[in-house]
Amino acid sequence: MRLLLEQYFPQAKKEIEKCLTRILDEMKESPLYPKVHHALASKGKRLRPILAVLAGEAVGGSREKLLPAALAVELIHTASLIHDDVIDGDLERRGEPALHVQYGGEAILAGDLLFAKALQMVSGYGFEMVRVLVESSLELCEGEALDISLGLEASIEEVLFKIKLKSAALFRAAAHCGGLAGGGGSREIEVLKVYGEKLGMAYQLADDLREIERGDLGDLEKGRLTLPYLHLYRHGESEVRRLLEESFGRGSLNPSKRRKILEALNFHGSLHYCRKILEGFLKDALESLKGLRNPAYRRLLEDFAYLCVEAESFKVGED
Repeated sequence: MRLLLEQYFPQAKKEIEKCLTRILDEMKESPLYPKVHHALASKGKRLRPILAVLAGEAVGGSREKLLPAALAVELIHTASLIHDDVIDGDLERRGEPALHVQYGGEAILAGDLLFAKALQMVSGYGFEMVRVLVESSLELCEGEALDISLGLEASIEEVLFKIKLKSAALFRAAAHCGGLAGGGGSREIEVLKVYGEKLGMAYQLADDLREIERGDLGDLEKGRLTLPYLHLYRHGESEVRRLLEESFGRGSLNPSKRRKILEALNFHGSLHYCRKILEGFLKDALESLKGLRNPAYRRLLEDFAYLCVEAESFKVGED
């Protein structure tokens, strides 16, 4: 993974940041500019646009031709985060005040603007890419609705379907758009779509695990069902089940409840269970790459998959 860590990832991320700065410059006359600037200047990992670039280069595309598609994916991702923060009432995003905290209801308009700008950016590629981004945006909305509605009685299949819609859909779209912009054939693009979706599933499960492993039970407090909590609810004793019912969506937990839930998650193997499911999706993502002809980019995409699910990797290239 050394090449990706030391060269490809930081350099690609730097190019993406420069392009995002140019997009912001184009919006300076908009009354929503301060809001959009706030959202885009808070630099994230940019995993999705980097995936789009990797996918496009894997099928022979030039980076210059790929960047608009990659940036469009990042704009949609940023828009979805803005809307998520409004829905969840989150006060911070990436260590800064959430957009709606600083600007109120105009945050929703900023998110809408980014969705529209993303579609404008890919319109020159043709209808197929517009369709891909529209469909993935629909899935994002449906996934968020499921995230809000699923309770502790949900099935494992429902939780995984929610992840597929809310998280994996945009990873799949990033790989798909990269393949289209790079001029890939139908078989190559199908490989990239499968890779993107499986990787997106693994990434979200890893993210859910990391949150709990650092002692953050925010999803439980907000009433957002993730796989570890569902596993614990199904396999815990009646006292643990009752504790989860009392805690789900009820706001901040006191230290005693927090400690008991963390201990129960470990005791009942809920984190281990989630990790095994994660590893299955990661394995599927890596297996799918056998259908790619370019060995150098196959290796880069393999490394990228590991980068996405390993906690320490997120320190790479961050400002």
